[in-house]
Amino acid sequence: MTLLFLDPDDAARAPLAAGIARHLGEWLEMDVTAYSAGVRPSHVRQEVRTMLREVGAAIDGIHAKGLMAVPLDEVTLVVRLAPDLQVNLPDGMRVIDWHLPDPSCAPPDEREDAYRATRDELKRRLKIHFALHGAPL
Repeated sequence: MTLLFLDPDDAARAPLAAGIARHLGEWLEMDVTAYSAGVRPSHVRQEVRTMLREVGAAIDGIHAKGLMAVPLDEVTLVVRLAPDLQVNLPDGMRVIDWHLPDPSCAPPDEREDAYRATRDELKRRLKIHFALHGAPL
């Protein structure tokens, strides 16, 4: 299973989702490849690394990238994490929407909790997705 998580800048939701997907895939002994990309890539926020470390997920190689850096011919599912993403994807590509608020937009004193809530919601949704596609949970 090869997943691509898309958000506007590949700074928060998408890299967090890809990191959680890879971590769960390892834990479930599933063959999971996960990419993240942004329409206008920026930089991965430090909070993403912190949230992934908290759950024991690897953070090596996490960096913001555009869609051209992803091998789209290998992707089996695209997960759009923000509404109104204007992106051209190959015809027939399977796409689902998991619109989540950008935790980076939370007030500074609430940001860590917002990142944690986003991480936990992504983990919940990914567990359901993997269970529906043959993962032993």
